Parts: sequence; structure tokens; C-alpha cells
Amino acid sequence: MTSLSLTGKWQFRQAGTDEWLPAWVPGSVHTDLLALGRIPDPFVADNELRVQWVAERDWEYRLAFPVSPDRSAERPWRRLLAEERVFLVCDGLDTLADVTFNGQPVGHAEN
Repeated sequence: MTSLSLTGKWQFRQAGTDEWLPAWVPGSVHTDLLALGRIPDPFVADNELRVQWVAERDWEYRLAFPVSPDRSAERPWRRLLAEERVFLVCDGLDTLADVTFNGQPVGHAEN
């Protein structure tokens, strides 16, 4: 069995916009926007009120990585297509989330 961590650099954007921004997973849209200087620290003064708009929007995250059907591929993520089964574990999805892989729906969360 091959194990692959998807922790690291991702991209995110507000749904319906064209601008993809750098993100870090695990994390949150608030921490990503804060790191980019797009919002003030929500834990300072009354900033929580100033960043409420973030929770009222939909956000999309994406990660691209090359895979190969070749079991002998050097890196684990390249061997993904050679596996009989692939399990995608998404810990920490918040509220509502749709998960797609190559544009195909593979999961939905409501918590």
C-alpha cells in the first residue's frame, strides 16, 4: 500500500473568481487570507466583525500533482494509478464541502 500526504502548498480562491492564491493545507481560508495580508487578524480588537464576509462566501481549494500507471515510478504519488484502490481521507473539512478528483465528484461533507 502506498501512502501519500497532501499536506503542503495548495491554491485557493473565492468561488466564481479567476484569481488562484497560494494556500497551506492543513489550514483554513482565514489563515490563508491572513498570511496573504488580505484580512486583519480576526483575534485582534473588533476584527472578527470585519472578516465575517469570509464565512459568507464559498471557497475552492485545489492541488495538482502528476501520476503514472507505472508501479516502479520513483515517487509514491506517481504510483497512484497503479494501485487497485485509492482512499482519499479528508480530515478537517469545515461545514459544507464537495470533493472532486479530476473534475469528478468523489465526496461530500456536511457537519
